[in-house]
Amino acid sequence: MLLDQLVRRLPTMQRTLFAATNGADLLAYLDNIFAIPYPTTWQWRTSDISRDVPSVGTVRVRSVTVAVQWFGFRGNGHKGGIFHRLIDPVTMYRKSMSEIMAGDHKSKLAWLLKWAVTLRDWCIDNRLQISPTTGGIGAQLLTDPRFYPEARRKVPRQTNDRARDTLPGNHYCLEVIPSPEREYRVTYIDQHRAHHYHARLLKFPHANHLYALGNFHNLDKFYREQPSPMFMGLYCLDLLAPRFGKHYSWLKGNGILERQFVYTNELPHLLDMGYLILGVRAAWGSTHRDSGLNRLAAWACDQLDRHDNAPWLKPVLLSAYGCLACKGDHAQTVFRLARRGEETTIATGKRRLTGIAVKRKKLEPGITNVIHRGMIEAATRSESIGMAQHLILRGQRILQIYADAVLVEADDDRPLPLLPEPWEVKQTLNHYQPLSKQAFIADGMSRLPGVSHRELLVYNERRTIEHVNGRRAAERLL
Repeated sequence: MLLDQLVRRLPTMQRTLFAATNGADLLAYLDNIFAIPYPTTWQWRTSDISRDVPSVGTVRVRSVTVAVQWFGFRGNGHKGGIFHRLIDPVTMYRKSMSEIMAGDHKSKLAWLLKWAVTLRDWCIDNRLQISPTTGGIGAQLLTDPRFYPEARRKVPRQTNDRARDTLPGNHYCLEVIPSPEREYRVTYIDQHRAHHYHARLLKFPHANHLYALGNFHNLDKFYREQPSPMFMGLYCLDLLAPRFGKHYSWLKGNGILERQFVYTNELPHLLDMGYLILGVRAAWGSTHRDSGLNRLAAWACDQLDRHDNAPWLKPVLLSAYGCLACKGDHAQTVFRLARRGEETTIATGKRRLTGIAVKRKKLEPGITNVIHRGMIEAATRSESIGMAQHLILRGQRILQIYADAVLVEADDDRPLPLLPEPWEVKQTLNHYQPLSKQAFIADGMSRLPGVSHRELLVYNERRTIEHVNGRRAAERLL
């Protein structure tokens, strides 16, 4: 129907799922129409999704997007009223239409309908509630009885806080000096479904049997000499670094390394590199295994196979791992009508929304298990470094180690050896130029975390000047 038809029918419409790009702007349009004729019944709820935008230097930029949770009319002949949900692909994925769903994008409305129906039907088939964010859907998987038939106790907040400070994050390493004068031809190999692969195989500690051991308050002395082979989780220990050789280690420093936080699944790799354990100060984990995340990861791979690695589905499934590190914070929700709170105005794009901001203390979710998240990140990091070491031993030249990928200089005289699971050759890149240890540009692919638009323009200008100067020099020689 047309927008004016929607306005006439909305007060009597049954519960409906709406899909729109810039959904907050649509809500602001409806609010301008219904706020005056329905002053006590017209109601809506929004929340902001704040994320850190990678930036160079010490300045941290916050990207804020307004997510519309629901809107509708209170009462309206039904107990509690009738409220509609709204999903926005830009809010959910932070990507363009063409990156989310394949097909003919000439008709924006047809594309929106196809995407919304596909996502809605998938949620219904899996008994999941539709949500305006991928995390809102993915978090439900962490309590799904298919993977967790029995409820688990909540991981203590102190344990989660300790593990959160030691999350591995993305590991990057650059082996060449960035310069617009130097280009490479590289083979880009990456871990296929890295997070799902490792989550399917790792041995995770069970939350019902999770304990903190040793001197976990002050980390002042050893409580045992060596780790237990049956233990799963996080250690704080002292290590003696190997004296010789280059190991691409994620641990910084030489000699005795004190108070190093190491996950049990990355400890064998460190020992293989020549590190020695001097003593264990504390540990957080269990000797009992939790296989719920293993089942979830196996199911996620099956879903991706069934849907041909659909771009609309991949972020939803990956968000479950992100929810493992959720933390309690002061959350702000904006309602049109609320008993208490402060009046606030939200910019939605072309319009503005005025409502009541309600701030409340957000408790740490019961699904939070930062040790599980850390073990997945540690496995991904260890896998990339291990592959780089493997290729070096076979005569390959490593240019860059990425979070879940390795970039190798392409050489027809030195073909790549057979790659083990989960590794695969993604593509060959021409005119590869690294910008920093985590950013590069090349024909057909660019990775630019931490690089501002202005810095990229300056770099491209320098690159163009060098190419022009090089061509003129060649012409003079001719």
